[in-house]
Amino acid sequence: MGVPHAIRADHFAGASITYQCVGTNQYRIDLDLILNCVGAPITTQTLNFANSCGTSFSIVDLPVISSIEVSPLCALQLSNSTCNGGAQPGFMKYRFQTTLFLSPCNFWTIAWNTCCRNVTQNISGTPGLYVAATLNNAGGLCDASPVFVDSGIPYVCVNQPVAYNPGVSDADGNSLTYSLISARYAAPAPTNVSYQGSYSGNQPFLGTSIDPATGQLYFTPTATGYYVIVVQVASYNGVGQLIGRVMRDLMFVVISCDGTPPITSGISSSTGGSAFTPAQFIVCNGSSFCFSLTFTDPESAQVVSVASNATTVLPGSTFTVTGTNPAVATVCWTGNEAQLPMSVWFQASDNACPIVNSMSTFATGLSCVFLPIELLELQVRDEGGEAVVEWTTGSEQGSARFEVERSADGSSFNTLGAVPAAGSSVTSAEYSFKDGSPFSGTSYYRLRIIDQDGTSSTSALVPLIRRPAAGSAATVGTNGWVIGALSIGSTWELFDTSGRALAVGSTTSDVLTVPFSIGTGAVVLVVRADDGTHRWILPPITPREAALLSVRSR
Repeated sequence: MGVPHAIRADHFAGASITYQCVGTNQYRIDLDLILNCVGAPITTQTLNFANSCGTSFSIVDLPVISSIEVSPLCALQLSNSTCNGGAQPGFMKYRFQTTLFLSPCNFWTIAWNTCCRNVTQNISGTPGLYVAATLNNAGGLCDASPVFVDSGIPYVCVNQPVAYNPGVSDADGNSLTYSLISARYAAPAPTNVSYQGSYSGNQPFLGTSIDPATGQLYFTPTATGYYVIVVQVASYNGVGQLIGRVMRDLMFVVISCDGTPPITSGISSSTGGSAFTPAQFIVCNGSSFCFSLTFTDPESAQVVSVASNATTVLPGSTFTVTGTNPAVATVCWTGNEAQLPMSVWFQASDNACPIVNSMSTFATGLSCVFLPIELLELQVRDEGGEAVVEWTTGSEQGSARFEVERSADGSSFNTLGAVPAAGSSVTSAEYSFKDGSPFSGTSYYRLRIIDQDGTSSTSALVPLIRRPAAGSAATVGTNGWVIGALSIGSTWELFDTSGRALAVGSTTSDVLTVPFSIGTGAVVLVVRADDGTHRWILPPITPREAALLSVRSR
């Protein structure tokens, strides 16, 4: 087994900030730091606070309130870690905490930084380390941030596929979206680090992918060494309002492994009448059920152990493991819709020594009251003079049909036709509808989802822009509406619907991005080019809707 050179404790290996509202504008803030056990001892820390309402201050000399060893070692070698005076790689997780009053404001930033990072293979030099959490406590909001499971520093195998899940849970049942972002340092303002070669924040390992709905990471490292990954989690309440964001800056250690990590195909069975897919279990309030995941190691002599946060995130549940290879992990619980949706984290490890091979995955619990429709994707495209509306659902229960509606102005809609729904399903279903006579210029499409009980709901709007010259279309990007096929050097202006100018500029490429955050409602984009003047009405869209609409474009 090849283990990279030892790192120093004053080069931090992981960091995150989380928070919990414990009363009216009273917040408990947790700073979690992961350090190697070789080097300088841990010291007191400082947290910096600032909001968009003009307040800023610092809390200094935060003491350690708890510590736990998170070394990636087998049980026989744990006592030989550097945390215990031995030679095997050892890591400790330290928690610093403070409780304080935060005046109401729609954007607070809580930040920590230090110098310096360890030498890594994907970041240039040894810049400092910066992590932050943001929150909105205006208008009486009192919420908790997502929190990360205490899984330590991941040691992964070179040239082997890696499955890693950060084990995030949210006590308030908020909707979470995940993304990979650039590592940062403070100099003095937070600054993105420089990456080596083709590495980047969203490609910390070449070929990295992340599921924006679950945080599941997949990649295959091709060289040993140290690599930094930063996962950001955004939290939205039941009405789609952004509550805040947290991030975890974490170092991965790539080694030459003895053997291979365990594998699983996800949820393999369920009892008690709950529906399931490999990644989801769906249960109604008060219904008792169990679901199981099977973990195997390709090497039959290996013993597989499984850990989970199930009993923490699903209060009153039980977690048991039967067998050793395969090892069957079973969670039993009586459904409580107040706890859902919730992701349950699982980590399977073999008994390789001194460093175990491990993988992590998840299962997301959904309440049947959140159904009938889980809409994963909605898009519209121009195809041979027809508008093709396509959508995908992740699950359905009691759904009757989809009605496709169209509007020329984004406010007044007509029904074009209907498509029968699957009715009840926990697997993805794909649908399409063709509009044979689409409008010229800009038009807007949406779905009206009709349930079997006659109730209905509507999706977000999706625009289609048809223009004879360039055929440009507005699509949902990560940060805004993206309009392509523009002429370089064209002038553009943004107005609100009352005619007030918001911004003006000229195109420096054939693509223009209009941020979702500009204005407080629909905005009008006017582009003046050699082939004439073109106009788009871009409806407002929430970050949550953007994440749902762009889930397949990542």
